[in-house]
Amino acid sequence: MSKIKIPIFADIAVILLVSLAALSGLILSGSWPQSHDGLRYLCHLDQFRDAFNSGVLYPRWMPNYYGGYGYPIFLFYQPGYFFLSLLFTFFTSDILAASYASNVAMFFIGGTGVYLLVMKIAGDRLASLFSSIMFLLTPYVYVNLFVRGDLSELLAMFVVPWPLYFLLRLKDRITGNTALAPSMLVLSLMLAAVVYSHPFTAMFFYPLFCVFMLPMCLDMDRKQALKFLGAGSTALLCAVIFSSPYWFTAFQMKKYVDYNPAVSGFYSAENHIVYFQQLFSRFWGFLGSEPGISDGMSFQLGLPHFILAVAGFWLNRRSKFFITAFSLYILCIVMMTPAASLLWKNIPLMNFVQFPWRLLSVIVLLQILCISGIWKLRGVLESNVRFCSALVAFLLLTLLWNANEFQFIRFKYVIRDAIEFHRQLRLEKMEVYESFNEFVPKTATSYLPSAARGNGPMLSVSDPACRISEYPESNPHHMRYSVSSERPQVIMVNQLYFPGWKIILGDKDIDGSTLLEDISKDGRIQIEIPAGENQYLEAFYEGPPGWYARNVFIGIVFLAMLVAIMLEHRKILKETGS
Repeated sequence: MSKIKIPIFADIAVILLVSLAALSGLILSGSWPQSHDGLRYLCHLDQFRDAFNSGVLYPRWMPNYYGGYGYPIFLFYQPGYFFLSLLFTFFTSDILAASYASNVAMFFIGGTGVYLLVMKIAGDRLASLFSSIMFLLTPYVYVNLFVRGDLSELLAMFVVPWPLYFLLRLKDRITGNTALAPSMLVLSLMLAAVVYSHPFTAMFFYPLFCVFMLPMCLDMDRKQALKFLGAGSTALLCAVIFSSPYWFTAFQMKKYVDYNPAVSGFYSAENHIVYFQQLFSRFWGFLGSEPGISDGMSFQLGLPHFILAVAGFWLNRRSKFFITAFSLYILCIVMMTPAASLLWKNIPLMNFVQFPWRLLSVIVLLQILCISGIWKLRGVLESNVRFCSALVAFLLLTLLWNANEFQFIRFKYVIRDAIEFHRQLRLEKMEVYESFNEFVPKTATSYLPSAARGNGPMLSVSDPACRISEYPESNPHHMRYSVSSERPQVIMVNQLYFPGWKIILGDKDIDGSTLLEDISKDGRIQIEIPAGENQYLEAFYEGPPGWYARNVFIGIVFLAMLVAIMLEHRKILKETGS
């Protein structure tokens, strides 16, 4: 009797069903987790969509935040989750529904990435599907979703399997002597996506990525190994370039804000190390991270996950790849513990991370790589039925052990009404969603505006004889006005000054140094207008200084990679005589 061959798409469909099942409690509740971040992501997405629909392709400055005076939130805050969620706002105007859809998409992206990665490593569909489901059952996934509400870090966790998958694809192309450039381009884009998703996850993952290249090239000859290392390093460099609109901007502009309260005192990294017993405790809480061992949230690896990771490694203990994965797994775990507290205290870059337990965002991938070694159990058990039964038993044990991770505290009010309420609240309150309003421009921190702008005008002037009329296409993201006055005036733009504002008066740009000199005592933009009729005034946040030159350079690098793909393709056609 012939075996029924199930197409691989059936496995992908199972991953989608598991993703929907994992999120079904949240979606069917019609609510949102009352997490540490609360409604932050929904409200940010609401403003992000408004900016994009107003013609801002990469929203950075939110003009209706901070009492209506503007706030540079996305010059510093990672935009990846919001660009992903933005896709779903084209299908629905409901922010909550779009967020549900993007969460399902994230789970599916992560689960599929692990499935394809393990297929590359083990070539076993059942082990790949098992690893994918175990990945989606990892406790820290639900800590980020239901407890912390950090959807950016959650997205980064779901993206990181993809660069390793495409790195293995790159290796296959080198050993098979086929075209490299397409894989290099996709690999660089995947690596860049990690940065856009969450910079701290990228900071942990990039060194791990480099380490993984070493065991991968050990079974190649010298020429192939050098070619592989060169191609992988080039892809990594291109990823750094492609992601520079985010990371370089945040680094460049940090001197204009006071972020120190967010990385010092209580938020110093050495205060938030993880203790050994917390790694395996079933405790599940919704409070925060505290100094010492009295944390109100879980940092567990998942005991079934850890046992399977050790077993998977042991079954493949002669594999250099699995030795590397397990060594990095243990190293990253140790880096969260008191053994590494001096490093967190004395290395400034590490202190920016705030919480050492954020390493869990990459430990999850290392753990799954080790678990994927369970495919060798098929040979040990000498029976497909026994192997399937063992995997099902492991899944049931994991579900029982981690059953509490699906719990969440829902908001007691209607979320859609709350989003509308917060949209108006941001115009009326001099605060955003950050702990310390740490991104308020330094030029505005000495004398803050005495009252919020609310629904007041974007432009104001003290002389009632000055006439200001707004063009129909004007909006808070791109203001266009006609100004008429019989005498010179000082126009107040009710937005805080920050490097990158572009003001056009008539046919002339007002340079940034003049804007900085003329700002009001409370940090708002002021413009000196000469006497005249129907003078054109345009004001918008264009982007951080140097953005245009940087984007041109990125475009050149991207085009160079496309040219490399074309040349490589032409070379292959010549060699094959096609």
